[in-house]
Amino acid sequence: MGLLKKLPPRSTRTGDATAVSRASKAVVATPTVKGGKSVYERISTIVAVVNTKLGKYKDKYELLRTAEDVRAYVDDIIKFGYGAIDTETSSLEPITTTIAGVCLYVPGRKACYIPLNHVSYVTGVLSSNQVSMPDMAAELRRAEDAGVKWVFHNAKFDIRVCRNQLGVELSAYWDTQLAGSCLNENESHRLKDLHLKYCNSQDNESLTYDKLFEGIPFTHIPVTTAYLYAAGDAVKTWELMEFQKKYLTEEKLPGPYYVFRHIEMPIIKVVADMEDRGICLDLEFAKQLSDKYNAQMAERQKNIDEVLAMYSEEIADFRMRNPGTCLTDPVNVGSPKQLAVILYDILGLTSPDKEKPRGTGEDILLRLDTPLSKAILDYRETQKLLSTYVDKMPAILNPKTGRIHCSFHQYGAATGRFSSSDPNMQNIPSHNKEIRKMFRGREGFVLISSDFSQQEPRTLAHMSHDEHLIQAYIDGKDIYAWIAEKIYKVPYEECKEFRPDGTKNPEGAKRRSSVKSIILGIMYGRGAKAIAEQLNCSTKEAQKIVDTFYTEFPKVKKWMNDVLAHAREYGYVETAWGRKRRLPDVQLEPYEFELMAGGPSTFDPLSWEEDQGEAEVDPAVKKKYIKQLEKTWGGKEKRDIIMRAREEGIKITDNGGKIADAERQCVNSIIQGSSADMTKLAMIAINDNPRLKELDCHLLIQVHDEVICECPEANAKECAELLSSLMVGAAAEKIRVPMKCDAEVTRVWYGEPLEV
Repeated sequence: MGLLKKLPPRSTRTGDATAVSRASKAVVATPTVKGGKSVYERISTIVAVVNTKLGKYKDKYELLRTAEDVRAYVDDIIKFGYGAIDTETSSLEPITTTIAGVCLYVPGRKACYIPLNHVSYVTGVLSSNQVSMPDMAAELRRAEDAGVKWVFHNAKFDIRVCRNQLGVELSAYWDTQLAGSCLNENESHRLKDLHLKYCNSQDNESLTYDKLFEGIPFTHIPVTTAYLYAAGDAVKTWELMEFQKKYLTEEKLPGPYYVFRHIEMPIIKVVADMEDRGICLDLEFAKQLSDKYNAQMAERQKNIDEVLAMYSEEIADFRMRNPGTCLTDPVNVGSPKQLAVILYDILGLTSPDKEKPRGTGEDILLRLDTPLSKAILDYRETQKLLSTYVDKMPAILNPKTGRIHCSFHQYGAATGRFSSSDPNMQNIPSHNKEIRKMFRGREGFVLISSDFSQQEPRTLAHMSHDEHLIQAYIDGKDIYAWIAEKIYKVPYEECKEFRPDGTKNPEGAKRRSSVKSIILGIMYGRGAKAIAEQLNCSTKEAQKIVDTFYTEFPKVKKWMNDVLAHAREYGYVETAWGRKRRLPDVQLEPYEFELMAGGPSTFDPLSWEEDQGEAEVDPAVKKKYIKQLEKTWGGKEKRDIIMRAREEGIKITDNGGKIADAERQCVNSIIQGSSADMTKLAMIAINDNPRLKELDCHLLIQVHDEVICECPEANAKECAELLSSLMVGAAAEKIRVPMKCDAEVTRVWYGEPLEV
């Protein structure tokens, strides 16, 4: 009968009575709109844009407004065994959001939108003729119980929305966002971007949610407009999955497929559980820190004022000579422009960074090393602690739970490493012992932190197959001290932080620390100069230590060379578990040549050949310039040659920087990526362990090689032991070097260890 088929009388439609009852009671606050336009004007514009650009889908999408229609649609999903699903919400916070509606798609049916909580933007009252929340929940639960394999894009979000708003626990079969990351981590993984690129999408690329609905919750969009925008997401998700399944298979891409199926997909639920549980904040301690650091900030502002007072005459003179100056009275050193005037115009300083002659960043202020720059750095440090942590955390407690619920991004880095945001729980300072102590376990619960000891160096030992390094770990050696013994040719005990009698050994600690910097430097692709800065020694000394390391452990050097050779040939590297890190820049030509308008070329106008191709730079000219460029010693010489070429009508692109960056990432991507895979597998094992469930142990935070859980205090000892055991076991599948995990029980993060 078409999309807007005649509806049966209201009294016969399941769910309508509930909808009417809600509509008579629910009144939603009108959203605030930026830019001076009224809500009516904004929504009128949105309706017009959607109808113009997506009106062609009016007969291709379904709008389901009764429970009977939803039931019939879900019957088809159950029969087919698969379905794509997407939710539309009023915000991106699953615990407090309002679910506007659900999008579904199954082949053989039109993509559909099921409105649940749309309100009139005029009256703020819940619209009629919508499916009730209980009816929607019942249908999704029925599909889940029937074993439907759900396809999502960003499954974590929709799973959390359905869990928190509908009380339904959905499982994910395929997440097109994560599959996209496993197939190519170097591109946008937004649904519309991927669909446009790989599925011959005809949609306008610019019609994005953020641009179209900015400032207007989706719940306020009229239902007859909302379905045109929303329903397509489910079918796009399905079509994208069908494309991805052609390539992400065990036969074609065994490594990425394994990572997708056995690491990325299983950890979705782990992350969803972590985010929903959240972590408690010690508000009393946070208040103490706030008082302390606000007082400290006032003191540090006073220090700045005192330093500026020393130059009051110079500042006054500058104001007289420059009546249009940006300097306020008093001077606002929080303004980069005003600070630059003070530093470079009034004090006459010279920036140590030639590319930033008026820079005011931390690195520049450190190198300027003046009383004023020191005072400003001190002030900024305190200000950041307050604005980012101390005063911010209490302000962002979830109003429903009273806890902090951050976002964890499981493919947050191209290496597969986690990242975190809103707030970034991986960036809570560790050097300041007080900030982390704001976070605590629930009442009656304690925190258990467990981290992999020397996770990345152990991974290096495994990947390089160096028998000496592997044996040292098997023998339980302090690896940094053991390597220092080889490099510095002194006894092992003289390379440790403490002597056998327990007394401190400063020289041993120094040797051990230098080796740690070298190994980490090697894994992070740092050169001798960067390592020298860390060791506070000359580049020559640092290079000598690095060379000695390679002499003692030649297999490490050979492995690194092999990794680079593989990347140059194939354009990617792989972790121990098969995750690919694509580094296309490593395959670039050192120099690229392009003919500018009017430049010399190989095109012959007298040739009778019909197709000579596009005009190119003569190979002999290329050879000449490459020879000159390869002989240069400094950047200025190279820039001069490139400028001379431009005068001849030839554009030369120097890819040296891109190639060097890619080469530095080769080894690091394998080590960091393998470590990330290891930690994720450990998290899956922890979350799935039946005994830990019985002990009421829950993952809260992941900080790369460390996980933090909470459990009842009475269960802490068993939980800590099991936690470490599961983490070590997660590595054993692929890493033949024995891993070691240290668990610690505290009441607050970074607090005093408890005896358990």
